[in-house]
Amino acid sequence: MRIPQTLCCASITALCLAASVPAAAQTAAPADGQIASPTPPQADAPLQQGDITGDIVVTAQRKSERLQDVGIAVAAFSGEALRTQGVTQSLDIAKFTPGVSASGTLGGQGMQFSIRGVTQSDYNDAIEAPVAVYIDDVYISSQQGQGMALYDMARVEVLKGPQGTLFGRNATGGLAHFIVNKPELGTTSGYIDATYGRFNQTKLEGAINLPLGEQFALRASGIWNRHDSVWKNVYPAGVVAGAPLNFGPAGVSPAGQDLGDEDALAGRLQLLWEPSAAVQIRLTGSAFRQNLSESPWTSSAVVPQVDSAGRVVGGIFASPTETRSAIGPDGQNYFNPSVLPFQGFQFSPTGDGRRAPGANWFGYVPVDIGKRQLSKDFALSDLNRFRAYNGTLHVDADLGGAQLASVTAWSQYRKNFLLDADGSPVNGLAFGTKSNIRTFSQELRLNGESGALSWTGGAYYLHITADNAQGLLAPKGSALSAVFGMTTTGVDPISVFTLKTDSASIFGQTSWEFAPKFNFILGGRLIREHQSYDFSSGAYANVSDYSVDTGTLLFPLQPSFSDKRTEWLWAGKAQIEYRPTSGLLLYAGINRGVKAGSYNGKLFDGTAALTPAQIPYRPEILTSFEGGFKLTGPGSRYTLNGTFFHYRYNDYQSFVFSDISGFVQNRDARTNGVEMEATARIGNDLRVGVTGSYIDAKVKDLQIAPGVFRDTRPTYTPKYSAGANIRYTVPVAIAGGDLSVGGVLSYQSSFYQNARNFASEKFAGRTLIDLSTDWSAGSGITLSAFVRNLTDKRYKTVGLDLATACGCNLEAYGMPRTWGVSIGYKF
Repeated sequence: MRIPQTLCCASITALCLAASVPAAAQTAAPADGQIASPTPPQADAPLQQGDITGDIVVTAQRKSERLQDVGIAVAAFSGEALRTQGVTQSLDIAKFTPGVSASGTLGGQGMQFSIRGVTQSDYNDAIEAPVAVYIDDVYISSQQGQGMALYDMARVEVLKGPQGTLFGRNATGGLAHFIVNKPELGTTSGYIDATYGRFNQTKLEGAINLPLGEQFALRASGIWNRHDSVWKNVYPAGVVAGAPLNFGPAGVSPAGQDLGDEDALAGRLQLLWEPSAAVQIRLTGSAFRQNLSESPWTSSAVVPQVDSAGRVVGGIFASPTETRSAIGPDGQNYFNPSVLPFQGFQFSPTGDGRRAPGANWFGYVPVDIGKRQLSKDFALSDLNRFRAYNGTLHVDADLGGAQLASVTAWSQYRKNFLLDADGSPVNGLAFGTKSNIRTFSQELRLNGESGALSWTGGAYYLHITADNAQGLLAPKGSALSAVFGMTTTGVDPISVFTLKTDSASIFGQTSWEFAPKFNFILGGRLIREHQSYDFSSGAYANVSDYSVDTGTLLFPLQPSFSDKRTEWLWAGKAQIEYRPTSGLLLYAGINRGVKAGSYNGKLFDGTAALTPAQIPYRPEILTSFEGGFKLTGPGSRYTLNGTFFHYRYNDYQSFVFSDISGFVQNRDARTNGVEMEATARIGNDLRVGVTGSYIDAKVKDLQIAPGVFRDTRPTYTPKYSAGANIRYTVPVAIAGGDLSVGGVLSYQSSFYQNARNFASEKFAGRTLIDLSTDWSAGSGITLSAFVRNLTDKRYKTVGLDLATACGCNLEAYGMPRTWGVSIGYKF
């Protein structure tokens, strides 16, 4: 990786500049992580630290402000609150946040955020998501990296809507910022927490802060979280009598193991040097290791609907009595292997081109997921791997009239994931992906204020090299290996590509109190985006059925493609704020967000390869019109916030999955939405919060089949979502300590897992209930317990439509009911 010399020197320059600052420099309003500590909420803050929501200090606008004073739709959670609720993964915060949901692939093992219908369904690891995620001010370019372990967190902030004028990487959907606890001078402190739960969950988390003289401090923190299998594999149950398990002399081995295991280990080491009262220099290193089972997909039988031209234009879930292989334009059975090639492998007990009742094409009737069962041949309890490494240098200095922040970061993400692509005990086909993503970023930022004017400005550089290999795999004896005539050896049809990105930008934002009670905000970012892309596709010798093999190329499958391009983009914001009375904020504005274009990496699936014109796709541009209010009652006894927004998209990047693969199309889109949040403190002991959102989103003229266009709804976008949380603190001491109990309810309406919006791609809504209790004593000892998914609801989270490959869908389910108990000690 080559980095321009001026950018290599940026952090060194910041260090030299910071070191020259006199200790007597005046204090300006600091950004997060800088010299002066944020002013804590007053004693009348409506909710305690242990609650999920509350009037806490945030840095959403790169300066410390109370949440209720920020004219942005922001959700914030303290680290202590999340730990009390038993939250261990980043994506879990979606259930507490209106308009935010979790989307992803890989059987729930690869997840990402979706905000207000802005999402990325492409499973290509080289592609960045439209919702940016930061840990400790460092951008996480890997989609897999968004599903990180949470530990030693100060708080989490979720900002909704386009974010381009203040944070490093421009994002159309919004961002999530995970802010860690930082070292402190002159104090020895820390905590340790141990949890045991269902499925033999064992979690150890802890941190220690050590002073090293007057100018140095060290903070070490880590977490180990593991649990046994969640889903029982009853392989080969569900196969109709007479249906084959393999299409050659042998199948994959070993096979049929239980799934859902996880073993995650993460650590962070921070060294703080404070050479003067005006300078902080912090060096951070972190690592994350995640070992998982094969992706725990299940399978459901579906029936594709075909029009008179043989195009798949719909689909339904198969009933227990359904025998049609596909539904023709006349509603009758449609069987035509020349149009739907995998129909040639269909098991038809009657020999007339009909499937077995309720089965997929291979003769598998899905087993009962209600019993936490699945039935799969391609399944190992210890298979998938993800590794993340990060090193960061933070330099913060008070320059007198301004605050300087420099963040220099290097990261690497390595991933090797495989899954059973037909989700059944039949040896049909598999999927695999392996990636190696390296990033370097440098941000320089200045904050200052003078009278009625406050401002932020800076520059940002990001380099990403993403190497990825993915494709359908044809293990020995699989249906796909039979297509290639290689059932005895198997074969790996793999797409291999490298995407390099160099993004450089300058940005700034000002806030001007131009009249009493009125504030005007104006910001912008200018971006130069350079990309280079290389793509090849070929059949590789199968060395192991449980690996993505790219060592020996047997023959090419799709034309190779290479391209370079440079794009100039811009983002901007204009907003007016009005505070007519104490405790009331009204705001309205327009915000322009952009996400760079990228490249398709279509898998080989037997259909025509993309043309050179279809491989690159354009940037998406989102113009947001948003207004809202934030009301804080007397004594902060209650808060009421509302947001109303209209999104107008040009060239929305919509990923359409069909025929065992997919590609991104640029289409126009629009979204209208409303979000509401309310909190109340009833007496001194009861805290209550409710949230709700409505999202009406449409992607216009999406091509759902060759020559067939429809208006559709974006993926993973429920129209309605709502939540409630309640927490009660017992007013008298219990066993010498404070006891509180609480619960969280979250609801999402139905949504589609694929942009085509077929009936077979629609997931039902769900309501989840979580309960928790905690007790703490003045001695530092804490006890807590939690139950998540109290009603043991089975709800689908992600899916893939494979109707033309196996007459089935791949679907993953959220975690069943879990419980845990914890003991901790703070010192």
